[in-house]
Amino acid sequence: MSRRLLVAAVAAMCALAPRPVLAHAQPTGNYPAAGALLSSPPAEVTVSFSETVSPAGRGIHVYAPSGIEVGGQALPKGIQLIAPVEASEPGTYVVSWQVLAADTHPSRGAFSFSVIKASGNRYLGLLSGAELGTTTPLGLALQTLGRWLHFAGYALAFGGAAYLALIRRERRLWRLVLVGVGLLLAAEPVGLLAQLVSLSLDTDTAFSVLASGFGRLLALRIGGALLLWSLLAVESPWPILGLGAVVALIDGTTGHAVSGQPVLGQALDAIHVAAMSLWAGGLVAFLLAPDRRFGRLAAPAAGIAVATGLLLAYFHDALPLVRFLPNNYGWAMALKMTAVAGAAAVAALGRRRLEAYLLAAVLLAAALVVSLPPAQ
Repeated sequence: MSRRLLVAAVAAMCALAPRPVLAHAQPTGNYPAAGALLSSPPAEVTVSFSETVSPAGRGIHVYAPSGIEVGGQALPKGIQLIAPVEASEPGTYVVSWQVLAADTHPSRGAFSFSVIKASGNRYLGLLSGAELGTTTPLGLALQTLGRWLHFAGYALAFGGAAYLALIRRERRLWRLVLVGVGLLLAAEPVGLLAQLVSLSLDTDTAFSVLASGFGRLLALRIGGALLLWSLLAVESPWPILGLGAVVALIDGTTGHAVSGQPVLGQALDAIHVAAMSLWAGGLVAFLLAPDRRFGRLAAPAAGIAVATGLLLAYFHDALPLVRFLPNNYGWAMALKMTAVAGAAAVAALGRRRLEAYLLAAVLLAAALVVSLPPAQ
């Protein structure tokens, strides 16, 4: 019991040290400035970001007062996206942009400027679209759902396999791994739809997304899930656990590098996700086939998840919780921290079913956290 209480205390400490990350490319400025009144049309439009980006589709659309598009294909240059403009009309121009960050997160936005005088523009509605973070509410909801399905599928597949390998061989637990495969496969089309809804539903954007790092990651994840499904025929959990390590490393490539040590952050992310999944998925297997030896899996997995969470918080310069609370990211982080602390506390009391519900909430909150841009 004392060991469990120690894990609960450390997890609570971890919950109080939120992990700020540099996810999502966020605009830091643009030319012309939003609302600017120019004496002549600009030769190009520039949007600057907090990190390097790649254009999604055309990247930047520039709409003249008449509604005609006058911008060319945007090209990245460092942390800037630049589109040539061929315009001569006086009046108000509307600029919309959409990009993919290096970590595959989508971002979009819009602004306007005027030449000689202000006027109407049929695209002014783009300036007042409902936004949550750097996407629409529907885009955020689908991103969160896709990531939660992936996290849950990973936990059930590989956490269940770990339980089979280390705790108890029982045939019905293979169904748990199969459910995990189904969730992993279901996550990818949801994730692709989320990217398109977060940007724009057109052919150019779809091809751009599929050709991006996100598209390659999607292909690797689908391939991993199908390989996992084929490994079920072997009826041995060990090859599945090996594949789980590979999938964790793939997921880690969407993590955020530690300054000066680009591989460290991604490695810690991979270990953190794997450990959390062994804890959550192993717990579901325990509820299906209880065995008192489950602590041999749960305690190390929880400890590693907590330790890597603390290291990530340290390397990413964790700030006080009050730094985050005024925004959606902060509330999502607070939800995750509360669920982690609650799961650790009920684990210490042996309330395993309630612990499982709280860990499901942790995975959902984690999916929401990585779908939102952090506080600036």
